[in-house]
Amino acid sequence: MEDTREIIRNIKKELRLYMNGVTSMQQRRLGMSYNIIFGVSFPHLKEIAGKFGQDADVAKTLWKENIRESKLLAILLLPAECYADVAEQWIGECRYRENADHLAHRILSKLPDAVEKALVWANSGKEMYSYCGYLTLSHMFRVGAALTPEQEQVLFRSVATHLADNAAKENATMALNAITLYCDEDEERKVRFDAFMGS
Repeated sequence: MEDTREIIRNIKKELRLYMNGVTSMQQRRLGMSYNIIFGVSFPHLKEIAGKFGQDADVAKTLWKENIRESKLLAILLLPAECYADVAEQWIGECRYRENADHLAHRILSKLPDAVEKALVWANSGKEMYSYCGYLTLSHMFRVGAALTPEQEQVLFRSVATHLADNAAKENATMALNAITLYCDEDEERKVRFDAFMGS
């Protein structure tokens, strides 16, 4: 069986096959300051991940590297049984929304207590945690997740706070997306939210 270092060496060989200098330069111009950016597209990263089995040690080692593609591959290669172990730590270590987007979609929304956790993150007052919280809630609402009356009040208060906070426009947008998905096609929820905002 290959050890972790050998697997990662083989992953790097694959990354070099798909590297794109133009994309790498564009990502640097967008403000990404990784040590290395190969410029590999996400579909190609999924293709690379498919060549390697999910492995917790490999994923956690890749996550520690200051390389764009290593972070994204870590998310793809982490086994489901490890999601809860790394979720909060990885949110705190996200420097770019690209990572947060994939983290929320592929890991955070798959947690058994995803809704509870997401409401806490959305209300944390920390920018990346709030972003991931609302994004996770949006994923959950798309698949029909419901809230208890108490959770609904937490969501309403959180959204109202972020919509009133002009300093965090990105999170206000995420809050608006989440509440729109929650109220979509459910007139009673919309009425309750409108009444909350009116109060």
